[in-house]
Amino acid sequence: MKIISLGRINIKFLIPILGGIIRLIYKYIIVLNDKYEALTINPFLLSIYTYIGMILAFIPYLIRNYRSKKSYINPDIFPNESKLNIKLIFHNDIFKKTRFNKYKYIVIASIFDFISTLLSYVFCMNVVYNLWIFDIIFISIFSYFILGSKFYRHQYLSMIIILVLGFILNIIEYIKLDESENSFSLIDVFIKFLTEIFFCLTIVIIKYNLEKNYSSPYELCIWEGAIGLILHIICLVIINSLELTIGGNEYPKNIKYYFDNYNINDFIESLIVIITGFVFNISLMLTCNYFTPAHVLITSIIKEYHYYLQKGEYPVLNIIGFLILVIILFAFLIFVEIIEINIFNISFNTKKNIERRSRLDSYLDINNIGLNDEKILEDEDSLNSTFSTNNKNV
Repeated sequence: MKIISLGRINIKFLIPILGGIIRLIYKYIIVLNDKYEALTINPFLLSIYTYIGMILAFIPYLIRNYRSKKSYINPDIFPNESKLNIKLIFHNDIFKKTRFNKYKYIVIASIFDFISTLLSYVFCMNVVYNLWIFDIIFISIFSYFILGSKFYRHQYLSMIIILVLGFILNIIEYIKLDESENSFSLIDVFIKFLTEIFFCLTIVIIKYNLEKNYSSPYELCIWEGAIGLILHIICLVIINSLELTIGGNEYPKNIKYYFDNYNINDFIESLIVIITGFVFNISLMLTCNYFTPAHVLITSIIKEYHYYLQKGEYPVLNIIGFLILVIILFAFLIFVEIIEINIFNISFNTKKNIERRSRLDSYLDINNIGLNDEKILEDEDSLNSTFSTNNKNV
């Protein structure tokens, strides 16, 4: 048997990979724009553009609904007593009961996302450490308590590998900092942890909403984009009205400078952010819909390659960081069972192996039933023969 083998691969796994690649390309394109710095000192504007992109999910949502309606059977051609109408009425009943819960969880997820973003802008704009490595722990914990997910040996091993290698990545980031930047703020790191926790909780709530309340990933993307847009606009208005300084950025001075110097480059940049926000966020929603919440983390891993593909003063450290990310990606693929390790029964409880054992057990049960049937028939023949013999003797 091979030590390493492929597990079950779903073509839809390309969705989170596409989201990560789009995010990686975005990192390169946006930095090349002359107005990138003007936008980064206005992170609320960056979020507003992103949420506008999320609202663009109404386009595939309308297309999907149009196609679905064309495929529906018209219930008017059936009598009221038909089983089809009964099923439709029952379905509408369920829909009414779940509608409130669906929108409730949309609001909750949107608030957690807003809090995470706000904390990042206030405290974590200059935190370079890779705390996203803990997301696999947070998502697993929330999935266990909220979704009832189970985790096995190969997944615990993957978590340990990712955490250890992530710690090494943080050492590399610390070395790459200038001496003037080598200040470690425990509060900032703690707040960064909170933002990661809120992000993971948001992802698990989205998964719960998709599973339990029959939600559409496109619909969730639209509503969360709309709520996030409203909250960020309100927050930006308040900050500008009070002339606050957030994360070292002076409002409304930065906003005024941005729009006073607005040109075609700013328009192109904002358009890129909107389109990227649409593709990236819809990929997250679809990934949650088709897979587990942990699958979205592949986007985080892929986009991190950006930091180690840049030219800088530490090419050796960048190479080491790049190779560590490769191993982290490998460990993550073990976690989501794309890759199986066939030693020490590490992958004994992957879905593929569990289903294989289930089919084998079913096959053996069927064979046992067949053998038992043959034995019963033999016993019946024996009894009939004995009964016939006794009758003759009588």
